[in-house]
Order: sequence, then structure tokens, then C-alpha cells
Amino acid sequence: MKLTLQDIRTMAHGALEVRESDGTFVFTRFTDRQQAYYDEIRPDFGVKAHATSGVRLEFLTDAAKFSFDYRTTIASSREFYYFDVFVDGVMVQHFGHDKIKEARSTVTVKLPEGKHRVAVYFPNLAEARICNVQLDDGAVIEPVAKSRRMICYGDSITQGYDAQYSSQSYANLIADKLDAEMIDQGIGGEIFRPELLDPEMDFAPDIITVAYGTNDWSGQERERTVTNANAFYARLRSLYPNAKIFAITPIWRGDDDRVTKVGTFEEGVQIVKDAAAAQEGIVIVDGAKMIPHLREVCADKYLHPNDYGFKFYANALFDAIKPYLN
Repeated sequence: MKLTLQDIRTMAHGALEVRESDGTFVFTRFTDRQQAYYDEIRPDFGVKAHATSGVRLEFLTDAAKFSFDYRTTIASSREFYYFDVFVDGVMVQHFGHDKIKEARSTVTVKLPEGKHRVAVYFPNLAEARICNVQLDDGAVIEPVAKSRRMICYGDSITQGYDAQYSSQSYANLIADKLDAEMIDQGIGGEIFRPELLDPEMDFAPDIITVAYGTNDWSGQERERTVTNANAFYARLRSLYPNAKIFAITPIWRGDDDRVTKVGTFEEGVQIVKDAAAAQEGIVIVDGAKMIPHLREVCADKYLHPNDYGFKFYANALFDAIKPYLN
């Protein structure tokens, strides 16, 4: 049984839109307006916006197996990609490549007898398109509904740098902990950019997390950082007056003893705190508590968490969010 576009749309999570192009299913996590904006101001960001960060297929089925063809294309400054497959909450497959810019392949997943919940996590740092999705003829396929809706704004850490297991990025982990339909709008290298926020996005979140600031501190001017952070949080609160918004200050980094054009790292953190505190009801989450202050939990030994580091991040973030859940 070959699945249709409508079938895939019922299975897809983490995508604002699923469409067909060149015989493949394409998953988008930014609106057309946001994509055009990135294409214009930073073509490299436009490429990163195509990454399938936070995208997954999730469904219930009694099929004995399912399969699909995939095509991946680099969509970050990294040259690796990985898929993770879970059955009833247990990872059963992890596949991809360590160093490759483009790849094509077919994957088959065998399932135990009976009805099971299947989740296929797409690569965070590459764009994955799929086609020829097949289940056994006559198999039941049912959508999985989530209890919340969530948007994660941020930079490379939010996009998933450098989780080798795509399911283990903090954005995917926190979405699972919250049972949330999550849109990951992380872009490697990104800063506070109020122009990114699209009032016409057809997605009403219950929860929003914002994790900018580390690139602002390391590469921007102080005045611009203050202006952008304040404008971002003001616009975000205006667009989503009823959402629970969590402002995550920059996490520990191994070079935080530097002084940049923004100032000390502590001064950069304070800018984020002040901008968030200026808006009603925004909860400030202390980034210093997200991960251990150890190079061993960072894939690059100073900034981007590895899979182990992301577990600390997600657990700490959940603890910060939990008191505010209905």
C-alpha cells in the first residue's frame, strides 16, 4: 500500500506544511515569508531553513513492516545526517552517514505483530525528502494527536547542533516530554531578529521557547543586540498574548571569559534577561543551569552540546516549564 500526500500529512509532525515536489514529499518548518526573508538577507540561512529539524513521522499501525525512499541534502555547516526510528518508545534503528553532502537510500522497518506506535525522526542538520512510502496492503494506519503546540526559536543549538541521534536534540526531547506538536525554528548562527516573526503563521502555540543570545554576544554590537532583543520579545508577546513564553538565557560556553563588542558574557546574558523581563508574563530560564560546565558534554568541546549534553538541557528545561503547565 503506497501512501498518498494526505496520508503523509496525517503522519507528519513538526512541519508547518507538507507538499509534493519532484516526486518527493517536502516538509517545511518556516512559512513562505520567513523562507523568502532568509533567502534574501542570508542565503546560507536560507539553506539551513530547509533542514528537517524537529520533523518526524508518527503513527499507529498494525503493519508487519513499512518502508520509504529518502533523499538528503546538506542544510547546515555539518556534513552528517541521521534518522532515528522508535517503536512503542524504544529506538530500534539509527541510520545515516557521518560525512556526506547528499545521499539517497531506502529503509525498511520490520514491526512486531499487533498495533504499534511508530516514530521516525528526521535529520536536524540536513534536509530530508521522502517518497514511495509503503505499508502492508490493508494495514491500519492511524494519526497520533498531541496535547500541546509549541514553537522553539533559537540558533544552532536549537536546530540540533551537534546531536548524532536526531531524536536527542533538546527540541525533540522537550517536545516528547511535553507531548507537544513542536515547530523547530532554530537556525545555526542566528541572532535575535524580530523581522523573522510572521503574524500570518498558521500555528497557534501554547508554549514558546526562545534561545538566542550566544551569537549576539559573540558577534554583534551591543546597541544592536539590545535593540533586537527588546524588539523580538515585544513583538513575540504581541503576536502570542496567551502563550506561555520561556526565555532561555545563553548556556555555558567554554570561551565565556572573553570580552566582545557586547561586553562580558554576563553582560550579554543580562541583556537577554532585561529584554524578556520587560514583557508581561515571560518566564526567564537560567541558561547557566542547562548543561554541566564541562567541555566533555559539548561535541566541539566548547559550545554545541553532544547527545549527552542535550539530555541535561532537556531535563533542566522541562523542570523550568513544568510548574507552568495546566
